Amino acid sequence: MVNMAAHPEDSAPPIEQFGLEIVNFLYHDADKLQFAGLIERAKSISDRAVGRRLMDAIEMGITLKERFALHQQRERGLLALIETAQDLTAITDLDRVLQAIVQRARKLIGCDVGYLSIYDPEQDDFYVRATDGAFSEKFKQVRVGLAVGICGFVARTKAPYSSSDYGVDSRFAHTRLIDTAVLDENIKSILGVPLLAGEQVIGVLFVGDRYIRSYVAWEMSILSTLAAHASVAIGNARLFEQAQMALEQASRTNVLLSRQTADTRNAAEAHEQLTALAAKGGSLKDICDKVAGMLGGHVVVYDGGEQEVCASAGSPCRLTDETDPSSARDYEQADRIHVALGESRILGRSVIAFDRPSQVCRVSAMIGGRGMLGGLVIYTAMPLNDVAIRIFERSSMVTAVVLLSQEHRELAALAQLPTVLRGLVSAAPRDSQFLVDQAGLYGLDLSLPICMVVIEADANRYALRRLRGEFQMPSVLFGEMDGLLVFFCHASSAGALRQALQLFFLKQLRVPLTGVVSVPVESPVGLPRVYDDVRHCLRFLKLLNRSGSLFLQQELSLYSVLFDKQNNEDIRVFLASTLGGLYCGQEARKIELAQTLLAYLDHGHNARTAAESMGIHINTFRQRLAAIDVLLGSWRGSTRALEIHMALRLWRLSQEQQFAA
Repeated sequence: MVNMAAHPEDSAPPIEQFGLEIVNFLYHDADKLQFAGLIERAKSISDRAVGRRLMDAIEMGITLKERFALHQQRERGLLALIETAQDLTAITDLDRVLQAIVQRARKLIGCDVGYLSIYDPEQDDFYVRATDGAFSEKFKQVRVGLAVGICGFVARTKAPYSSSDYGVDSRFAHTRLIDTAVLDENIKSILGVPLLAGEQVIGVLFVGDRYIRSYVAWEMSILSTLAAHASVAIGNARLFEQAQMALEQASRTNVLLSRQTADTRNAAEAHEQLTALAAKGGSLKDICDKVAGMLGGHVVVYDGGEQEVCASAGSPCRLTDETDPSSARDYEQADRIHVALGESRILGRSVIAFDRPSQVCRVSAMIGGRGMLGGLVIYTAMPLNDVAIRIFERSSMVTAVVLLSQEHRELAALAQLPTVLRGLVSAAPRDSQFLVDQAGLYGLDLSLPICMVVIEADANRYALRRLRGEFQMPSVLFGEMDGLLVFFCHASSAGALRQALQLFFLKQLRVPLTGVVSVPVESPVGLPRVYDDVRHCLRFLKLLNRSGSLFLQQELSLYSVLFDKQNNEDIRVFLASTLGGLYCGQEARKIELAQTLLAYLDHGHNARTAAESMGIHINTFRQRLAAIDVLLGSWRGSTRALEIHMALRLWRLSQEQQFAA
């Protein structure tokens, strides 16, 4: 502040002195308070004429100060406007352009709120696209038609419009929705100018304040100038976006054309490779690996029973939750593949079995002259495109050809097998040396003791096909005879074969089996008799209603002969008559005593050894024997003991679960 408190009264005439002070104030940009001080001093001069002249001079000084301040304000505004125009030209993103416009408008005018409404030609109304200083979500979401509000008025007249008190301004049409949104933002005064693209209004730029005020012509002018620059910037940004979209579209088109060209080339190459591989006698494994490599997935071949025959290297992503020991998801996957194979067979093309995050499964049914040969399944991370699907379906046809060829080769290799099998168990005269030579071709040495395993299972033909394709055990000859699956092996490997078959039927085939393992046969001459005995044993197992396991011939031979012509009721009568009061179907105490007596007889009447085998004290064992004496009376004679021993073993055979419990 310029300090001019001391003024010698005799140094200069009052008018000259005041003139100097006014010039000094203007030079130092003094504030209004200092000019007010001059006015008070002028009022104190006694000469009214001089005082009036001084007052006029001071008012002219104040006017000059205000004009100078106004020029400075306009200069700053124009500089800011030029800077804004340069900034808007540099921005190419439309949203950033719109946000920059409202920020600069609010800054130039010095208002509380700035916002921009853009015209929507589809809805034929305006919506708020960008705001600065606004807090109300209702205000930001309002839409204004052409016939209402300040926005509609500016759009219709294509001229600036200001309202110093929005709520009571009746020069435009009000609606409750718009008024509520404006009042929710607490806006009192509004200035709006149109954004023009030629003769078309593309939007309206607004500034507003939360108090009642009027807007001067300069503010309207500078906001209109900003709106003109903004219209150009918006047009440029939209053109840039369109150019970018066109460029991206062209780029995508080029990528698509390149991909289609590559896919066509890959399809042709894949067809040639698959054809060449099949012509060279490639195996199913070769086909799987080739298709997996071409399509980028994991390929599996299923047979007609929908069981895996072979697969490409590696493994697909597991769908089962590793923390969940159950295999419910595996069963669900198998069910979906089953349904998809049926659908593929009807449609004559591949279908998707399931589509899950990071894994898609597509299947293609393989059809042969005699029906369903199986299916080709591929697991991929993403769905296959059209060209890849055609490659996969062609691969399915090639796989079907290879599968048929493989079956023909297997049938040719097994052409003599039925003759060999029938010759081994036939009682008719035969060429022994021929059988020895033929069995030797399959790895079976008839000079060694031989065991048979005869199995009766559900779906024998299906089981035989799976066994031929998947069951691997050296020196084992097997096939189907008389509706049964018959296996021949060296006696030394009979135990291993028994375990392997039980595991294979349980885990791989998932079908129940009932069978008998024969005693070792020293010479091929004895095989027909043993085969007949084993078949009698199978019939006896049916009589007992026993199934689901492989039994030993020596456990069944005696009973199969004794009860060959009997029925289940005859067996029950035999047990009741032989065991007397000891035999009862379900009574736990009687079964416990029967277990004790059987252990005693199995261990040669040695009570201590039998008690140890049952894990009970010798005194307890003897108490049970005493109870048995009461029930059976005199039973220790050799003949009576033998009959009881046979009956107890038969009881255990017929009701093994209850007897074991």
